[in-house]
Amino acid sequence: MASRWCRRSARSASRNGATARSADAVLASSSTEAADLISMGVPRTSVTVVPRGVDTAVFAPEGPAAKRGRHPQLLAVTTLEGHQGLDKLLHMLTRVPGAELVVVGGPARAQLPKDEVHQGLTSLAGRLGVADRLSFTGKVAPDGLPALLRSADLLVSAAPYDACGAIPLAAMACGTPVATLAADASADVVLDGTTGVLVPPGRTGLLARRVRDLLASPLRLEAFGIAAADRARARYSWDRISRETLAAYEHCLGPAVAGLAGAGSS
Repeated sequence: MASRWCRRSARSASRNGATARSADAVLASSSTEAADLISMGVPRTSVTVVPRGVDTAVFAPEGPAAKRGRHPQLLAVTTLEGHQGLDKLLHMLTRVPGAELVVVGGPARAQLPKDEVHQGLTSLAGRLGVADRLSFTGKVAPDGLPALLRSADLLVSAAPYDACGAIPLAAMACGTPVATLAADASADVVLDGTTGVLVPPGRTGLLARRVRDLLASPLRLEAFGIAAADRARARYSWDRISRETLAAYEHCLGPAVAGLAGAGSS
């Protein structure tokens, strides 16, 4: 009997193309990942997109929100490493007057002054004239993230790559719209013009304009937040994701189980 494998990570499968191509089912976390697999030679009929889920009991609009100022607040959640597009967000901030950008993540707050990325961003913010509208929280415990997400008007990102869309999804579940590049999983998670804003990679100026327009329309911003939370609950709850994963495994194993049953009755 031929081996029948279900693989959860297309990225790991890509390291072994022969394994992926011989699998009966490969689970991809986004449509971009699915396209990558198909381009590797994996049969289209073997690939199923089962996205990452979110705990909608933890990440929900209801709950405490972190303290914030009176000005519109943009939130970026990142590892504070290079190539995360944070420099592009600072340039964007120059075109969104009055808004504040809070960067969440990186080393502990006390260690931020020693961090090279933090130093570079602080220096750039000074040159751009937005240093007074930029703040860093440093590393935040997982249980502190929902309150920060609820406190923001928008989650923003200019990262060129997002493998699973976990942070945009968490923000949406908290009722916070997302403004990001249409990159990888984010393009699946965010519905442009409904739960947030998607712009093509490299269009930082367009991102700034759409963020500015959205912040200028509080009713539209609120509607986006409601739609974002609804989409997170309906499409990405762990209950639904677990059912889809189980269904993919059952479909994968079905022929083998049927074969064993037939052999036993002969």
